[in-house]
Amino acid sequence: MVHTFKLNHPALLFFIMLLPALLSAQSRSIPTPHGYRFINHTNKRSKKPQIGETVSTYVDVWVGDQLLSSSRKSGSGLYLYDLPDTTTNHVTPVIEAALMMSVGDSATIYQKIDDYMRQFIPEGKRNEKELAFNIVLVGIQSVEDKQRMAQRARERAIQVRTKVETVVQDYTLGRLDSRITTTASGLKILVEEPGNGAHVVAQEAVQVHYFAFLTDGSTFDNSFERREPLAFPVGVGQMIPGFDEGVLQLRHGSKAYLFVPPALGYGEETPPTIPKDSELIFYVEVL
Repeated sequence: MVHTFKLNHPALLFFIMLLPALLSAQSRSIPTPHGYRFINHTNKRSKKPQIGETVSTYVDVWVGDQLLSSSRKSGSGLYLYDLPDTTTNHVTPVIEAALMMSVGDSATIYQKIDDYMRQFIPEGKRNEKELAFNIVLVGIQSVEDKQRMAQRARERAIQVRTKVETVVQDYTLGRLDSRITTTASGLKILVEEPGNGAHVVAQEAVQVHYFAFLTDGSTFDNSFERREPLAFPVGVGQMIPGFDEGVLQLRHGSKAYLFVPPALGYGEETPPTIPKDSELIFYVEVL
């Protein structure tokens, strides 16, 4: 007996109608020089960024149907990326995509999830094979504009350092006790500006600017002078416990101080530049 399919079945009709779009999207996907899968949805054919310039972008990161992070939750709604020499540096998906886009373009670039990345993926999505980065290229900063911004960033780094040094001194003298909140774990938090963005949630990929001090007033790290915020999935163990916990208490747009006791710091893996059993002080800005 020869079996035939009835084309009037609703699910089958829907799939037949959807199939051309799926095949079209797959056919428009092209491999990038560094092994990602890229689709440009618009092809505006306007100005393209060049190596050495800086791009401003909207970026949403998805795993399956779950949104992991969105630049729109940050203070400005945009992420800035410097475009390095791609022949000598590791190239992230967003940078790879930006170099293939024009201003105004909307694109998606896919990154395969390897075993290391998989441990940071939400449990219900760990069978997914790719991350999808949905990107809109909003603007380009020339090398000259970038140099001017770098100078402003250096000036701001000096201002932030001076401000934090004063707060560290006031903290050690007990002048801030009435303004500090202490959590059950022993972490102390002083919120300078609460921010008006969404609350940070566990497993969210966030970008944070920070200045790190010891209680003697010496600094051991900061992102301001590098002009590059720290990006990490919060609450999954990539950061020291006090930093993770502190950021989870904040909103996007927040500015705060985290006073991290030794038990919530580096533990037995203290870097050589930090004395063991040191209390750590972080000034953080959640973008």
